[in-house]
Amino acid sequence: MDPQTALKAASEKVSAFKSVTVDMTTKAPAGTAGVGGAAATKGKLGWDPLSMDMVVKTGQAEAGMPAELPMKWDGGVMYMDMGAEGAAELDGKRWMKIDLAAAAKAGGAGDAMKQFDQLMGSFNQGPAMQIDMLRAAEGVKYVGTEKIGGVEAKHFRGTVAGDALLDTEGALKGLDAETRKQLRDSYEKSGVKSQDTDLWIGADDLLVRADSKAVTKDGALTTKTLYSDFTGVLKVTPPPAGQTMDLMKMLQGIGDLTKDGGPSDADMKELEDALGDM
Repeated sequence: MDPQTALKAASEKVSAFKSVTVDMTTKAPAGTAGVGGAAATKGKLGWDPLSMDMVVKTGQAEAGMPAELPMKWDGGVMYMDMGAEGAAELDGKRWMKIDLAAAAKAGGAGDAMKQFDQLMGSFNQGPAMQIDMLRAAEGVKYVGTEKIGGVEAKHFRGTVAGDALLDTEGALKGLDAETRKQLRDSYEKSGVKSQDTDLWIGADDLLVRADSKAVTKDGALTTKTLYSDFTGVLKVTPPPAGQTMDLMKMLQGIGDLTKDGGPSDADMKELEDALGDM
């Protein structure tokens, strides 16, 4: 079996859909900013347009974030359920609303904001990104056939060099030049040397499972993702307005204001820290 032919067919098949159910486990070295430790993410992921309805579990509450965090993404706006304790600090409202476009327009956002925006951009590539990353590897191998969750799947394996991870003909080919440059800078800063990738493709050419291990300057970042129920556009229902606190409006109301009425650098630093801790 020719791995490149099989992976190309899988990429094209997956790209025909707009959403999927994911069950993802991530383990990161403690030195990795914002993501040190382990996290489990389950729920629906949609792309083009980007949308999410997920629950992230970290096992322990930290930096004001609950150990179990329901998240929604709709139309460029993220909503996070801060739980009962969070609601006590948000005028009784459980959900925090973060409009990244409004935050970027206000200015003052630092590296964490840019990295978070880049992360969302990579999600918008959908699961096909995982397949195209492996296609960029040299010496991709067909390992054999295995059962994943009862599904007979073809197993492919390869190692992608750090530079190839951001190849314009690879995983991020759908991004504009500026976003690609920002991502390249971010990867270089993290010291990514290479990424080992294993993919399992079902008989219907749909991605069933993706495992990756990226070697960074801080250690290994591993991810295991199970995919199921590929379908059409994901419709996300935002939380009720009465249960939502708009972070940007809150900063404008309680923080120091700049001359044009936007939040100060200190206020934006609070937002940057919040995003960096996700």
